[in-house]
Amino acid sequence: MADEKPQEPSNWGAWLIHQLIHPFAVSATPGFLAILMVYLAFSAFARGFYPGVRSFAGVLLPLIVVTFIFIFQRELLEKLGTIPLFASFFAALVVGLIVMFVVQLYARSPTVPITELVLSGSFSLLVFSYASLRGNKMLSYYYGMIAGFLLYIIFFGFPLLG
Repeated sequence: MADEKPQEPSNWGAWLIHQLIHPFAVSATPGFLAILMVYLAFSAFARGFYPGVRSFAGVLLPLIVVTFIFIFQRELLEKLGTIPLFASFFAALVVGLIVMFVVQLYARSPTVPITELVLSGSFSLLVFSYASLRGNKMLSYYYGMIAGFLLYIIFFGFPLLG
C-alpha cells in the first residue's frame, strides 16, 4: 500500500477538471487540426482533382516526415520534453495563433497548400510528442496551442468564415 498515490480531494471542481476539461483539451487540440485538414482537403477536391491531390499531399507530407523522425530519430521529439513548462506553453500558444493566422490568410489559396502543411505539421508534432514523451511533459504544448486557437477566435473570429 506504500506505492499508492495520495487521493485528490473529491469535489465537483476536481472532477470537472480531470474528467471533462483536461480530456477535452488533450483530444480537441489535435481533433480541431484534423477537422480543419479534412475540411480543406475535401474543399480542394471540390474545386478539382489537381487542387485536391495537392491539398492531400500537403496533409500527408508532415505526417510522413514526423513518422520518419519518430521511427528513426525519436530523441529529436524527446527533446521537446526538456523545454521548461511555461516556455513550451507560451511557444505553443504563439504557434496556435500563427496557425490560425495562416488558415485565415491562405486557406483558399490556389497555389501551394501552405495551410495544409502548417496544420498537418502542428498535428504531427502534437500526436508524436504525445507518443514520444514520458508522463505529462507534452501537455503544455496541447494547452498552449488550444489557448492560441481560442485567443485567435475570440479576437479575430473563426478563420474560415468570411
